Amino acid sequence: MFKLGHAISLNCSSDVAADKVIWKKNGTEVEKLSDLAGRHELKGLTFEIAHAKEDDFGNYTCAERGVSGVAGEWQLLARAHAKLPTDTNVVEGQKLKLQCKLIGKPYPPVTWTFTNQTDGSNATEVTALLGSRVLLQRSEQGVEFGELVVEAAERGDAGIYTCTPQDGVPASTRLRVKDMYAALWPFLGICVEVFVLCAIILVYEKRRTKPEQDDSDTDNHDQKKS
Repeated sequence: MFKLGHAISLNCSSDVAADKVIWKKNGTEVEKLSDLAGRHELKGLTFEIAHAKEDDFGNYTCAERGVSGVAGEWQLLARAHAKLPTDTNVVEGQKLKLQCKLIGKPYPPVTWTFTNQTDGSNATEVTALLGSRVLLQRSEQGVEFGELVVEAAERGDAGIYTCTPQDGVPASTRLRVKDMYAALWPFLGICVEVFVLCAIILVYEKRRTKPEQDDSDTDNHDQKKS
């Protein structure tokens, strides 16, 4: 198993003549693979990849050219790194969907754990905690159990969810479950503000109109007396 971004070094058997050794990846000579061009080097009986990428996984062999059989064989797997957003928000009652994305092929299956502790301690496997409410299925990326789905999120679902690839590096996201009426309160606040503003304007207009009516009545009365 190799780490992404690190060097890979394979050493062939000393029984092979260094000037006749041939290296292959999945049955193809490494010199003919464009994805390894400029990144690999042959040093006698040693084969090196300077900067490992996730597509460098596969079966590697070394043998002496013109001789049947292989002198060395390796199966390389990239150590998978999980990726999740730092924070996730969902409204109570709505569907929760978490996608655990992996870097490092071939993609291994993952496991999900949950805790409501801020320090991430006392994590519990999600299916043991949420039971039939949670569904773990293959993700769009093709990761087994890489997608976590809860049809209707509850307030108690809030906490830290961690996705851990087999023999890989985990990732976590902090889930916040918002009150289903949370979006309604700002709207109601605006409605109240508009109502109060309209009431103030209405009162002001009434007070301004009344003196004008009083002056008009006085003028009419004076005209009748004259």
